[in-house]
Amino acid sequence: MAYMAPDTNFFAAALANDGLMDLITTEGDVSPFKSMGLQLAVESGHFFDSPLVTYRKVSAYRIIPRNQKTGYISIDGEAIPFEPFQAEVHQGLGLTLSKKGVFEAPGPLNWDTVTTSERLLA
Repeated sequence: MAYMAPDTNFFAAALANDGLMDLITTEGDVSPFKSMGLQLAVESGHFFDSPLVTYRKVSAYRIIPRNQKTGYISIDGEAIPFEPFQAEVHQGLGLTLSKKGVFEAPGPLNWDTVTTSERLLA
């Protein structure tokens, strides 16, 4: 899904069937003030411009909590046990629904001005 709200494109570079997921991370010690600024930057299209944000396209990931016994992990707002877990893509096993019958995301800000070689080197 390219967006989570009708007027804000959270995952501008998401593709419906590329076999990858979009992994976006920020450091855990970001101040509440900076975190709020990051959320406000989504609507303007400048979220990914922040040096606090790391964006990767991955086929799988594994999270392993280290150096502490307890903590909090949530997936889509639901708490899960504080233990190692992983996620992986199974290309073609999902279904994407859209209002128009096509993938509706416009892509990242200014993506249409980037050359093919620049995209490959990004």
